[in-house]
Amino acid sequence: NQIEGLRNELGLVTAALNRLDTTKKRALVSVDTVKPSELKHRISLQSIVKTNQNMLLHPEFMGAVSSISVREGQQVKKGQVLMRIDDGGLKQTIRLQKAQTDMAKTVFERQERLWNEQIGSEIEYLQAKTNYESQRSQLGQLNDQLEKAIVRAPFSGKIDHIMVDVGQVVSPGTMPLIRLVSTKQMYVEADVPERYLPTVSKGTPVLVEIPVLNTSFEASISHRATHVSTENRTFRVTVDIDPSLEVNPNLISTLHIFDYINPKALLIPVSVISENASGDQFVFAIDKNNQAQKVFIQTGYAENGMVEVVAGLEEGATIISEGARLVKENQPVQIIK
Repeated sequence: NQIEGLRNELGLVTAALNRLDTTKKRALVSVDTVKPSELKHRISLQSIVKTNQNMLLHPEFMGAVSSISVREGQQVKKGQVLMRIDDGGLKQTIRLQKAQTDMAKTVFERQERLWNEQIGSEIEYLQAKTNYESQRSQLGQLNDQLEKAIVRAPFSGKIDHIMVDVGQVVSPGTMPLIRLVSTKQMYVEADVPERYLPTVSKGTPVLVEIPVLNTSFEASISHRATHVSTENRTFRVTVDIDPSLEVNPNLISTLHIFDYINPKALLIPVSVISENASGDQFVFAIDKNNQAQKVFIQTGYAENGMVEVVAGLEEGATIISEGARLVKENQPVQIIK
């Protein structure tokens, strides 16, 4: 009986101690304070570096290549002579034609003076005029043909590849002569899914990464197409590249489009969010009594494991960041520093 009495007294003492122990049955949790920070939501797409001036120069005259005035890698200016093709005696033909044209001009001018003085027939005057105009036209055509034997740069750029050798016979419609590339009008091009049409426009900030060059740069969208492709439901965007940047055409790049930016977004980790059976999202916040309270929230854009809270939480709120899965509503908690 004495032992039984001691056991009862020990039980009462233990119960009293449990009531006094404020940490008993408290869940151990870590917390975060909700505070504003910048959110930059991005769309990441594969893109390609292009140029408006990447041209294969083809021959417009038949003959053997007589000289090549440039080398691969050389910078050239618009109009500069790159290559000459043997004219096959066309210069001599032009000299003869010029002599005939000069003679026809002399005859015409003489007949014109006589006609103005009312001497000579109108037929002779018209014949001289027609002959001169015909000879002059033929001379112009021959000069145009001779000009085609000279290959000039249609724009300023770099000689990327010379595809023929001196002495090689070329003709229109055959293989190209030279590839000329300008890196002064480079741009990045990508196709964007149509669902982003409302948030992507000219001026939208972007980040371009070119992995093979281990480089990246910030820019903005230069052009957004209005046409949406019926084949893949995308629209095209382009981003101009600063001419001072040394990049190559046709490089694969990654285009990060920042379609939403909020400098004062309330961000919380995606991992702290739970859902009920109805699909409503909630987190556990800590009230002034250090008890866990379920708070329903609405979320917006997510980036890098963080999501924006657009409703339900205010700046300064304390939420459970670790241990939320182990607590129940109104349960006392002990915060681990």
